[in-house]
Parts: sequence; structure tokens; C-alpha cells
Amino acid sequence: MTLPYYYIGDARLAYSSIPYWFALRIFYNRIDPLRLTLDTAAIRYFYPHHLVEHCSDGGINYVQEPLIRSLMFVRSTNESLDMIRLKHAGSVSPYYDQRTRKPLTIPDEQMDSFIKLCDIKDSGLEYLGEDGPQFHKGDRVRVTDGIFKGYEGYIKRIKHDRRLIVTIEGVAAFATKFIPPAFLEKV
Repeated sequence: MTLPYYYIGDARLAYSSIPYWFALRIFYNRIDPLRLTLDTAAIRYFYPHHLVEHCSDGGINYVQEPLIRSLMFVRSTNESLDMIRLKHAGSVSPYYDQRTRKPLTIPDEQMDSFIKLCDIKDSGLEYLGEDGPQFHKGDRVRVTDGIFKGYEGYIKRIKHDRRLIVTIEGVAAFATKFIPPAFLEKV
């Protein structure tokens, strides 16, 4: 079976009907029109949120807020991704692989793990910025107990606490809350 190709300059992108996870940058706070397009086209997406504690006169309220306002993950085919880019030109851009210059695909296991991590109520998840070599230093560890049991990443000291760094390669890095050393094992 031959796959159709799409040419941009001299870069050739192979197309397939297999859906992948893609990371999208969203500009000018245009999340609502993009969500409407994705819902209408029945395209699966994930917009990472976390619980934030707000104190007011009435007491403590917990509110869902975006973890990163300009980042959304979309599970789609390359054709659907192009449709999204064309429909929302100027307000949506996929992350690109630096070597191949193709839209960066995120492995299903990595994405499933990140979605589960965002669903943990008291994760203390904090966005550290775009993924870089500084987040891959030291020994790779696995958490053996507690609410983060089974997660893998690197340990980094942030504000005098040992925190697990979970990365989505090429896109972003996140830190969990403190993890006791007894709950860690080298991978």
C-alpha cells in the first residue's frame, strides 16, 4: 500500500490514517474556538488542568485551572492536524521535531501516563518550562509507593525538596510535589 504524500517546499511528510498524539501551541488565548472545532470533528484532545486553592472571605475554594494556558494535546491523523492548522491559521501551531521538521508525535504510553498524573488530585504538579537536557540529568528513578507509584522520571531538587521530573519529550517538563527517598528506586 502506498501512502499519499504532502509536499511543503522540499520536505515530504508521509500521511497515514493512524492517529497520533500531537502537542499544539495556542496563541492569543484561542482555546474555545479550537475546542469547538475538535468537538465538532469528534477529535480527542487533552487540555491539562490542575486544582488550585483559592482563599476568600467565604473560605477555601478549589478551582480547576489550566496547567499551561498555551498547550493542548490532540490525538488525530496528520490530515486532521492539517485541517486544524488551516482552520485556525495564526492561532494554532504544532510542536515540531527539530531533526525531521515534522510535527512532533508523542508516544501513547507517555501521554497516558501524563493524563493519569494530571488526574491525581493532590499531585502538586508544576510546569517547569519546555523540555531540555537539564531535566534529564542524574539517575532515572521509579516511584514504588504513594500516590505517584509506578511513575518514572528524574529527581531534581526544587526549593529544597526532592521532586520527580516528568517530561513529555520535546514539549514540556513538570515537577510533582515532594517524594520521600524511601519511595524511590533506580531504573
